[in-house]
Amino acid sequence: MATVYLACVLISAGLVHMKSVEKREVACYPDVGCFANEGPFAYSPQRPLTVVPESPQKVGTIFRLYSRESKLNPQVLDALHFTSAGSVLTNFKPRNTKILVHGFLDSPFLTSWTKDLTAALLNQGDYNVIVVDWSKGNLFPYTQATANTRIVGAQIGLLVNQLIKTKNVTAADFHIIGHSLGSHISGYAGERIPGLGRITGLDPAGPYFENTDPAVRLDPTDAVFVDAMHTDAEKLIYLGLGMKQAVADIDFYPNSGHDQPGCTRNPFTNIAEWGLVQGTTEVVACNHFRAVHFFIESVKSDCPFMGYTCNNEDDFENGKCNTCGTAGCSFMGLHADRNIPARGSYRKVYLHTANHQPFCQFHLDVTLKLQPNVGQTTKGAVAVVINGDKGSTNRVQLNAGAINFEPGSVHTFQVATPNDIGNIRNIMVIYMHTVSLLNPLDWDILGLTSSKIYLQEVDVKRQEAGVESRVCAAGSGVVVESDKAVVINRAC
Repeated sequence: MATVYLACVLISAGLVHMKSVEKREVACYPDVGCFANEGPFAYSPQRPLTVVPESPQKVGTIFRLYSRESKLNPQVLDALHFTSAGSVLTNFKPRNTKILVHGFLDSPFLTSWTKDLTAALLNQGDYNVIVVDWSKGNLFPYTQATANTRIVGAQIGLLVNQLIKTKNVTAADFHIIGHSLGSHISGYAGERIPGLGRITGLDPAGPYFENTDPAVRLDPTDAVFVDAMHTDAEKLIYLGLGMKQAVADIDFYPNSGHDQPGCTRNPFTNIAEWGLVQGTTEVVACNHFRAVHFFIESVKSDCPFMGYTCNNEDDFENGKCNTCGTAGCSFMGLHADRNIPARGSYRKVYLHTANHQPFCQFHLDVTLKLQPNVGQTTKGAVAVVINGDKGSTNRVQLNAGAINFEPGSVHTFQVATPNDIGNIRNIMVIYMHTVSLLNPLDWDILGLTSSKIYLQEVDVKRQEAGVESRVCAAGSGVVVESDKAVVINRAC
């Protein structure tokens, strides 16, 4: 997959030779219609080289239907014979249908994500799962592959409309899930399927699509509900393969949409974990493919990938967006449709993930309330272990740098944990006093400084459950001396 990066660099530098951009071209093919490199698809700063799609015969799209009746042996339909869908795809039943679409230089047999997602979906629910294979049309040069996406989108549209006619299903029953160029293919398909239920774009491809006309890229009008996940939203000059631009009803930006934690791992570790082909992909396109892993985990896990609505990356990183607000939180991945914004009301949603599987994190807001008028100001850090009826957190340090703890002060921190710990039973608190040799006031020669805090109350709000638990200290508070642990378990 390193060739993906090389392709993007060559395109951006104008080093990929293609047909003249000045020549207007139109390509017309039976069933799918006519395609021109004019209008929104004409030359532009975003698309310095433009061509028309190759023929459906050359693109060679294949549909493979998997279901609980045929998990390992799919029924196969050549897209050229879409009118035979009713007789060939006999395992297609009136139920929700997921359509999976890969991207540039990928195929269902090169990387494992379509296979893994199909298995996860069929284990999670009774679906029709259709895997779209257009690997004969997604090769170099990249400009031709981007043009061929229009053909594939049209072919998916023909298939879905044929199934609606023959299989007692409606457009609302279909959900198209596309990765990279597959995201924009999903949009082209949605334009041809009135009332299409849902499209999910997994790190929609950026080169040749960022800041283009909505007709060229995925956009919110392509389905009743469109969600997108951005994981490699760097500029092309930095070899980002995804797009930063919001293109959906809800756009998710895990880890601010770029530089995913864990994507700088040793290549030998990736190959050992994923195998040669997938491991190499994880090395050179880790951020781009992380969206796929997030979605697969959202199908398999009870963790909801909860995120917060926020205006921009800076506000999120500065802690200005850490509540669900009146609209409620959004859930990245399969269950994004649990909280759909009103039509025309768009959301940008931000969240953090772990740097390895499981990626999803549960969110805890931990508030420390110090006893007023007791003790004196001290400087340090606090760590906690929170124990619930389903499990416990690891020891978590709440503040990275030393801060002042004044009598009567209130401090709130955010904690992420990979497991749902359930209802809170007790909280272990550890205080670590900070001494600076450069500050004489910290020298405890005369006993003038404090190395303890006096806790009155600790509150923990489990964001995903919307439940807050409070544990209190009796009397004048609990004394937590430096480097010692105290367990508080008395409900307020």
